[in-house]
Amino acid sequence: MQNACLYAVLAFSLFSLPICAAGLGGLNDEYVPPPPVKPRPQVVERVVEKPVKDPAAERRAQAAEAEIARLKAELDKANRLTDPASACLKNGAWQAACGFAAYAGGPVFRVVGGDLRFMMGTAKGADSMADDYEGPQRQVSFRRRFALAETEVTVAQYLVCVKDGGCKEPEWREAGSEEHYQTGGNAYYRDINVDQPDSPITGVSLHDARAYVAWLSRKTRQVYTLPTEAQWEYAARGGRTGRWYFGDDESQLRDHAWYDANSGDKLHPVGSTRLNTHPWGLKDMAGNASEWVEDCRHDNYTNSPANGDKAWEGANDGDCSWHVVRGGSWREGAWGSRAASRLWVSTDRRDWLPFSERGNSVSFRPIRMLP
Repeated sequence: MQNACLYAVLAFSLFSLPICAAGLGGLNDEYVPPPPVKPRPQVVERVVEKPVKDPAAERRAQAAEAEIARLKAELDKANRLTDPASACLKNGAWQAACGFAAYAGGPVFRVVGGDLRFMMGTAKGADSMADDYEGPQRQVSFRRRFALAETEVTVAQYLVCVKDGGCKEPEWREAGSEEHYQTGGNAYYRDINVDQPDSPITGVSLHDARAYVAWLSRKTRQVYTLPTEAQWEYAARGGRTGRWYFGDDESQLRDHAWYDANSGDKLHPVGSTRLNTHPWGLKDMAGNASEWVEDCRHDNYTNSPANGDKAWEGANDGDCSWHVVRGGSWREGAWGSRAASRLWVSTDRRDWLPFSERGNSVSFRPIRMLP
């Protein structure tokens, strides 16, 4: 009986409570359900497989690298053996005054020494022989060592190029020409030893000189060019600062150069002066024949480049219808043979002798940049 009463009380209590369903009103109208729980991302661990060493493959790779190194060493050795200049490389340094022939019987080149920088030109008032176009004096430097031909290219050496089809005949050998040294009506080349095998080649234009160095490059598989004006003067000075490599005394010039005072109005064999005392073994850097360089005409050195490895072309009022020649010749006075002296010659026409395109006193000597 007691249990029946207890059940009745519980049922009454339950059914007398307020209904709390949403939207039906009651004590829980402002109830906000909790936000849904976001699932945690699953972390997937990447398994990186370590490479398995293959000793045989490693040995093959090492052997291939060793073979490449061996072949490279053999190629370098072969290049040194075939490059005549390598005889002048000792303990990683180029030996100043050391000579090598471009090819058997070809021009001999001398390694130019010094620290590859110098004061180019003539300081104002420093030399009574100087002209304004030799200044203002300024420092020029070079980035690479080079070798310069010991002498001007000789007639015999140039005619090898002609025979090989790389060069045109010098003006004095052109068949039917008025300038022909034997049959022409013009005596411009006659009686000056222009045809002697050991005379410096003359009667060649700047274009002819460029053709020769291009041919020489093909023949030897080395790069030869004409020197820049700065390279030429640096070499001519021989590391010294006087008018000539031997000093300032004009009375000594007769022993070192062929010029108007002793040449007898003719060319002479290259390297035939009584004395040849240039410190780097170069000859005829003064007199005998003037020499083409790559620079265009400029009336002075104002705004000239400080890098002597590159020719000064048309920038800053340059005139490339004229190019600079250096060194003086058999027909000029002592002033023209000085290291700083500069003249220019027409590259387009033959209208003002001796400053013409192909003159009887203008030659050239090649240069080679060393590795």
